[in-house]
Amino acid sequence: MARLNLSQLPTTLAKGLAPLYVVGGEEPLLAQEALDAIRAKARAVGYSEREVLDAEKGFEWGLLLDACNAMSLFASLRIVELRLHNAPDVAGGKILQQLASAPPRDVLLLIHVNKLEWRTRSGGWFSALETAGASLYFEAMKPGELPGWIGGRLKAAGLDAEPEALQLLAERTEGNLLAAQQEVQKLVLLHGKGARLNVDAIDTAVADSAHIDVFGWINKIMAGDARGAMRGLDTLRGEGMDIVPITLLLATGLRQLANVANLMARTGNAAAAVEAARIHKANQAAYTKAAERSTPNQVLGWLRKCAQVDAQAKSSGGQPQAWEELLTLIVAVSTTARKKAATARR
Repeated sequence: MARLNLSQLPTTLAKGLAPLYVVGGEEPLLAQEALDAIRAKARAVGYSEREVLDAEKGFEWGLLLDACNAMSLFASLRIVELRLHNAPDVAGGKILQQLASAPPRDVLLLIHVNKLEWRTRSGGWFSALETAGASLYFEAMKPGELPGWIGGRLKAAGLDAEPEALQLLAERTEGNLLAAQQEVQKLVLLHGKGARLNVDAIDTAVADSAHIDVFGWINKIMAGDARGAMRGLDTLRGEGMDIVPITLLLATGLRQLANVANLMARTGNAAAAVEAARIHKANQAAYTKAAERSTPNQVLGWLRKCAQVDAQAKSSGGQPQAWEELLTLIVAVSTTARKKAATARR
């Protein structure tokens, strides 16, 4: 197939799944959204089992071949995901090229990568995978591109903004797409769909979160303050906030945590992982606590639960139960204890 960008992905997925995808780069939000879209398509067409492997230093590459070639008693179609924290060694590169030359039947292979040098992406194992399937590699967004990207996100959320307002929001979020996306979701909560935002509206929303302290609420969840998190949800609901954007805010926070957890799995240092994931300084302490007590697989499970809550909230008459499920999820995230798990089947 080819190299794709995020806007091309829905069209290509509508035509069918490639046998494998390489997804990653320097923008965790975009990579996570691409992975979510691919997984959703896979589930819709019957891929009901998923296995995740972490290729850390000393990884036994035969495990990847075994996972791709194994027969399942429970599902005819399976997803095998490989989290590739660094470029593979010689043995790993050969196995990846082997899989590219003959993709396993009834298996969708998803390979997550972090930042890779251009030379690495220009040949060898990466080129072989890209030729056999598709790649979505996200370069760091340039400052001049950010206002337009934010404008697109606002439009998709049902809002509009003056060019000066977009520029201000880009400056305030300092090039962090995750932070910018959270601000977009918060603006939907504050102003509702159909609003046109000016500089004053952006300045007020970003500078003053006293009315709806959504970032503070997310931080309570991450920090393990279950009581504070439950009170915060009750406050948001009492103020008449819709559950759908609230759930999206939580999902964005969990995507940030997933990136931190993956980095921590490689380094073992939560504080360094939080810094590398570009978490805003005001939120770093909370995310460090969350990373220290959770695993990447647990975080992915919570993200799946967020999707279920979102679907339930949008179903006819499903909102009361969705609120209860959201509360249960918040308690789970804020009270979880770390479980050691390198590989998991789902």
